[in-house]
Amino acid sequence: MKKTGRILFLALCTFIGTAAWAQIPEAVPPETVADSCRVFVVTIDSEIHAKSARMLEKALKEAETRKADVFLMRLNTFGGALDAAEKMRTALLEASFTTVAFIDHQAASAGALISLACDSIVMAPGSTIGSATVVNQTGEAMPEKYQSYMRSLMRATAEETGRDPALAEQMVSGDTIVNLTTNEAIAIGFAQGQAAGVPEVLALLGYESCQVDEYKETGLDKVIGFFLLPLVQALLLMGMIGGVFIELKTPGVGLPLAVAILCAIGYFSPLFLEGIARYWELIIIVVGLILLGIEIFVTPGFGVLGVTGLLAIAAGLVLVMVDNWIFEFKGPFPWYALLNPVAIVSVAGLASLTGMLLSIHYLFPTRVFNHIALRTDLTTESGFVGVPELKEIQIGQEGVAFTDLRPSGKVTIGDRWVEARAAVGYITKNTKVKVVRIEGGALFVEEV
Repeated sequence: MKKTGRILFLALCTFIGTAAWAQIPEAVPPETVADSCRVFVVTIDSEIHAKSARMLEKALKEAETRKADVFLMRLNTFGGALDAAEKMRTALLEASFTTVAFIDHQAASAGALISLACDSIVMAPGSTIGSATVVNQTGEAMPEKYQSYMRSLMRATAEETGRDPALAEQMVSGDTIVNLTTNEAIAIGFAQGQAAGVPEVLALLGYESCQVDEYKETGLDKVIGFFLLPLVQALLLMGMIGGVFIELKTPGVGLPLAVAILCAIGYFSPLFLEGIARYWELIIIVVGLILLGIEIFVTPGFGVLGVTGLLAIAAGLVLVMVDNWIFEFKGPFPWYALLNPVAIVSVAGLASLTGMLLSIHYLFPTRVFNHIALRTDLTTESGFVGVPELKEIQIGQEGVAFTDLRPSGKVTIGDRWVEARAAVGYITKNTKVKVVRIEGGALFVEEV
């Protein structure tokens, strides 16, 4: 365990050191054109999730710091998580400078909502925007209450940026779900023009003479963004659950617990650094673990405490992934924001349980299992006992101290030697002794 502790300490120090090094800000070039306009560019070309929302938020803050006049978002996405998309939409609508969405091929689903939140939209040749129906993890359309909420978001966003709200609503649901090409979007006024790249976009909108800055991720941004990916979060959850379970089944091994702790560091650290997780959410998890521990180690069977503990742990793991803005309760509660975290926790828990059962099933017949668990039953019929048998030894029987008794040692009685303790003081080797009492399998002797 000491070796495991050292490994955990070094791993934690490495993580903290890497995070501290990555936070060193990159040198910002001095302003060479003080009186010219500034354009700040960020590229989002992946699925919309927590990492995307974090990138846009940081880019908007940096653009404000640099006193940008125009914020240009180059977008290429098939959609993603609705809670992250709404967070991005709100940030763009509240921006203090002109916002431009450059759709470079795709702005589907959540991408369409984000694009509509910008003041101007420019599309690359052959691009599309629309198809914003809310779907679940398997691609099936969600119930009407989710579609209704998405339609209201699309309408409100279009109204705010001066576009046709009815057409925006039809991108979500209707007789024909709308998905516009570049030329169609320009013809109906959704897009302001067509461009093949960022320079052409700036020229089209009259910003060709502006100074252009581009958002670049720091080392810490990349680390945090990686750990915020849904797949990575699910794998870390599996590591935590599986590690704790195996450690409980094989106490004293240490390695499964070390894996669980490292996975917990990777899971919770980015969420705390981003301000998504709060201490009260972590307290819920700790309370759940305490209840579960009481159920396993104190009370017999598995009842209310165990079920309550599991529910508390699951609720805490879900809440730490949810951005806390939903608890401001402004308007209808966004239940959709809980869908992705609930799905991640559920899938990870089920996968962990299935993986552990399959591992035990396939590893048990092999020699590998001998290194992680005890397969032998130590039964009395096989000759194993919890305390030594002293049936042949009686009180008053004499013998000789085989070793010094300080106060424990060995004595020879008849033709056998046994463990013994000095009833009073210490007894030196080769001293004659006699048995004065036998308690709980322990033999007590005194000098003759």
